[in-house]
Amino acid sequence: MKDCTYTAPCRKSTPRKRRSSTKSDDDTSNTQSRLQHLETLVEELTEHVKVAEEHNEVLDQIQIQGRRPINTTSTSTITTVGVEHADQGKIPGSMYLPPLHHVLPIVQRFLESFNATLPLFHAQTLLRLVHGFYSHEPQQRDPVAWAAINVVLALAYRQRLAGSNNTNCSVDYLNKAESVLSTIILGNIHLLNIQVLVGIVMLEQESQDLQHALILIATTMRLAHKIGLHNRASSENLDPADARQRACVFWMAYILDKDLSMRSKMPSIQLDDDIDLDLPSHEGAEYQINDESELNETGICRGVVTTMDGTVKMNYFVTRIQLAVIEGGVYDYLYSTRSQKRSAEERSHALESVACALTTWKTSIPAEFSASMALDRVTPGILRFLGVLHSTSMLCTTLLNQANAWNDQWMGSIRKYARDSTIPRLPAQWEALVDEARDLAVLLRALPAPDRWNFWITGCSDMASMMLLTVNGMQRTQHDTPSLDDQLVEAGLGTLDKIIEETQSEVVRSFRDMCKELVQDSQRRRVEGCLTAPGSACIS
Repeated sequence: MKDCTYTAPCRKSTPRKRRSSTKSDDDTSNTQSRLQHLETLVEELTEHVKVAEEHNEVLDQIQIQGRRPINTTSTSTITTVGVEHADQGKIPGSMYLPPLHHVLPIVQRFLESFNATLPLFHAQTLLRLVHGFYSHEPQQRDPVAWAAINVVLALAYRQRLAGSNNTNCSVDYLNKAESVLSTIILGNIHLLNIQVLVGIVMLEQESQDLQHALILIATTMRLAHKIGLHNRASSENLDPADARQRACVFWMAYILDKDLSMRSKMPSIQLDDDIDLDLPSHEGAEYQINDESELNETGICRGVVTTMDGTVKMNYFVTRIQLAVIEGGVYDYLYSTRSQKRSAEERSHALESVACALTTWKTSIPAEFSASMALDRVTPGILRFLGVLHSTSMLCTTLLNQANAWNDQWMGSIRKYARDSTIPRLPAQWEALVDEARDLAVLLRALPAPDRWNFWITGCSDMASMMLLTVNGMQRTQHDTPSLDDQLVEAGLGTLDKIIEETQSEVVRSFRDMCKELVQDSQRRRVEGCLTAPGSACIS
């Protein structure tokens, strides 16, 4: 079966019915065109950086920025700087946005929810940027600021924070932001440029086709290095709030870099040994959100999530960074060239080290935020974040245990078991693995049904969990009534049916068909076991 991260559907704004071959061809052409554009931008960026390095300009720039106070107002106030950007001929003339009274409430909700958990923007700075953008004539507007607002709107619609389930709006806003990528990447680089790129990668990484996200995260990390986000020396003379924001943006990029690396089986850009930053505070820095019209003001702890009754807190942002470090270890153990050169003993030690780190990380999660308890303890908004968190953890677990639904050896043994009853070799701590799969499946079924835009951020782990529950059911033939696992797998198959209808994904179709066959085999074994069990009363 094809790998979970390969050959995915392309992004179009109105896919409702089954797509014809002509539409598929258009999708392919559109994707290839976008990839070529991104590759051209990366080549231009590489050439710019190469020239700068030849003249030692990159180091000089980092040193200057590290000693020059950065005014957060200046980075968010819109001026005529747009006319100085490279490639200005490609900048949309009007840089249209919906009216301010429509945009501002969406930005507010974004800051109070998504951004409060994953702090991409400083709240007051973003609000000043929005007000400043609307106060200028179109010809004076900064395309990078325009892209930033579009990214915020795209993220808000993707997270269903805009009072509408029309996620196609997210695609439209993302397309607008990407229309000025050349300006963002090749113009003067400030923190806002990096924030826009991180936001775009967050949106692109939810696709099964990771090529766009991989190209952009590489560019993002290179530009983050250029302005010294990975180094505390670059922020030593800044206001503490500005230094914290720079660090937050770097760690956001770091999470994406490690996550994409593990999912794509490609090396990450950032070396852990080349980071000179502390993790954000576990308590989180409190900040105020104010729309400058005195309509609302809310105290929020950055990165911290709480239970509904407010008795238990967890810094989700720090927890996610720590998991990203482990994702880097999973890649290093499973896929890196260095790992393939290690001896069997060294590989065994590396596996033990990563597995131990993952176990320690899991035990650090307060029980109230675990997949098994979160449904009763947190709000639906926080539940979505926990769904991603535990899906990522589950992916790490199944990869390390070689029990992933795309592991050829593992799946071959399952098929053989279904064919001739040759019992497969199960991973160590099988029951714990199945319990974790069950808890994740329960959590994901409680979330809003995924669509083609956000399925893949949890989809691989969801399908891996379904397979584990199915295999477990194949061995438990004495149950004569449908179990919770059966219900979870059945609901999961229903979700896959909808995703296949929307995307025509052969990867999902292949998995679904195989899972259905195994479910039928499990049911057959159960009936046979029931009929042969002494004194049983089978229910047909």
